[in-house]
Amino acid sequence: MNESSKPRQIDIIKFVVMSVIGVFLFMVPLPVWSYAGDGEYTRTFNIPLGIALRWLGTTINSIQVNGFGLLFLFAVIIITLSFLATVLAYLLKPAFIMESEKLKRVFLSAPIYLVSKAVAVVVAWMVFLNIGPEWLIGEWYGGGLMMGLIAGSGGLIAIFIVVGIAIPILTDFGLMEFLGTLIRKVVRFLFTLPGRSSIDLFGSWFSSSAAGVIITRDQHEKGYYTHREASAICVNFELVSLPFTFVVASTIGMTGHFGLFYLVICVTAILLAMVMPRIWPLNRIKDEYLPEVGKQIEEEVPENASMFNWAVDLAGKRAGRTGAKDVVKSGLSNWLNIFMDLIPIILAWGAIAVILEAQTPVFDWLSWPFARYLELLRVPYGAEYAPATIVGFIDMFIPALLLGSAPLETRFILGALSIVQIIYLAETGILILKSKMPLNIGHLAILFVMRTVFALPIIVLLTRILLRA
Repeated sequence: MNESSKPRQIDIIKFVVMSVIGVFLFMVPLPVWSYAGDGEYTRTFNIPLGIALRWLGTTINSIQVNGFGLLFLFAVIIITLSFLATVLAYLLKPAFIMESEKLKRVFLSAPIYLVSKAVAVVVAWMVFLNIGPEWLIGEWYGGGLMMGLIAGSGGLIAIFIVVGIAIPILTDFGLMEFLGTLIRKVVRFLFTLPGRSSIDLFGSWFSSSAAGVIITRDQHEKGYYTHREASAICVNFELVSLPFTFVVASTIGMTGHFGLFYLVICVTAILLAMVMPRIWPLNRIKDEYLPEVGKQIEEEVPENASMFNWAVDLAGKRAGRTGAKDVVKSGLSNWLNIFMDLIPIILAWGAIAVILEAQTPVFDWLSWPFARYLELLRVPYGAEYAPATIVGFIDMFIPALLLGSAPLETRFILGALSIVQIIYLAETGILILKSKMPLNIGHLAILFVMRTVFALPIIVLLTRILLRA
């Protein structure tokens, strides 16, 4: 590499400073003390972004409208505006939408999304006005449950407000180029993926699975991942965050075994991530970049350069191409896609799925093969709790709600399974379906089932080795 192609010193400094900030925001656990009563405080850990979104959500939701927090009102407004803008796009095709690729993508997509937004508007207003049956608007049912997931103090809107603007700090100032170059061979050998995909794992591990998918979508659309790589990352690497895993463990009474619980999750997830990208259907997805952007990744190290120096040079160049304006522009684009497109669809599909689970025997029927599988694996009361193996396809938290009275071993096994299944329609699934990755709902359902089938024997074996030791 000649001297003229080397990054400026100021760009390397920018890479270091912004990467330190990004790592701090997304990956450094800080102690948080909460008042437990009787003069006692409990200590937990959370990343700075997690602390920020919790503070933001709690502060905004302290303002009540019709008995709901302000984020709830915000959700109702954006869902309504999204529906009206989509109807406008379909009927009148105004120039300001038709001449913008981003707005066309948000407001003029497939008819199923127009119907979904119509359903979301009806559900949101019914819950807000408290009009309708309990199974639709109740706090733990249908639309009420989904609106809580979306607009709660730690819900999706609070997550997306904070993460949407913070993600470019982590991804656009050279950190992914730097780490991707250094660990390229290991990650490529183990997972058939670029080294930079480790950032996606960390983004979800410490922040949220939704944040990990947003990072992957962004990198795919900028030419850093092929269709196959982005798809494989989204269905293998976007683990539920460590704090939320602890919430699940607490819900199923597993806090006393949390170390073993998380160890089983990590080992199982790594083994699945080594296998799944190498088999159908992921191995049949084309290793091609989006044609409109082409290949932008440079992780190969030239023969005349050291790996570390090349990693620093690539990181400095990337930082040199990114400024404050780019961060703001990327953040606003994230917000437009999320608030005007994804939130209504998450509400509509999630509400329908939760209603089906609670009010119909559909999931009992669908889980029959897994009941037999759990019996074969000798999971205690496996047939009785078999629906917990598949309802996670709707939402990551529903299995935990079904396991409250199960035996310890069953709670351990099916609780760990609910985390490593990764594909949750109401959170990550919609983000994937609305991306440019070549995955449809059929692919996601198949991959979810495959992960479940492959993961269960591993989890059962590890549980019996570790829990009974």
